[in-house]
Amino acid sequence: MIEFFSSHLYIAMVAIAFILLLTFWLVYKKNRRKRYDLSKMTLDDIDKMDGYEFEDYLYVLLRAIGYEQIYQTKKSRDYGADLLFIDRTNQKTVVQAKRYLEKVGLSAVQEVYAAQAFYEANSALVITSAKHISEPCLKLATAANVKIIDREDLGEIIHAFKKKNFERAQEIVEVPDEPVGYTSEDSLTANNDKRGLIQAGDYYYKI
Repeated sequence: MIEFFSSHLYIAMVAIAFILLLTFWLVYKKNRRKRYDLSKMTLDDIDKMDGYEFEDYLYVLLRAIGYEQIYQTKKSRDYGADLLFIDRTNQKTVVQAKRYLEKVGLSAVQEVYAAQAFYEANSALVITSAKHISEPCLKLATAANVKIIDREDLGEIIHAFKKKNFERAQEIVEVPDEPVGYTSEDSLTANNDKRGLIQAGDYYYKI
């Protein structure tokens, strides 16, 4: 009888130890940081990323195509830039990363243009996975001399990277965009002041 209970106790202890080890392994596997091989990633994979993951992805991609001096900004206070790198001509470039599916608007250019001043950079760049860039965004980018790498350009960079054509990838990053025609006067409104009265909206002043 004693041997019977001893054998069952031993089996139970082994089973408990096995369950504990299995639990620890599952927890470790769940908490272990995932790793993704850039050489296997596509635009479809990018579409599944969140904003921070896209920033990390771009850091590795730009580093992989040959930009050795590259930095990420702090997540909590980036002043409009997510990345900063030194290009082939030793120029400092700030990058605003926009992992969007649909359209990029004015704010992307506004943010990175401000970041260019803050980081004392020579140029500013928006990299996005978006399918469309709004017309006002393109006009402001031309006026502010901000380059935009859209979904098609990003796809070309990825293709060049996978072919190990790093020079071509850097060329896409660095060559300026074709300027978009715009007239800044179209955004201005002149009020028709009455004689002796300056007025705008609900405010006026008699002169």
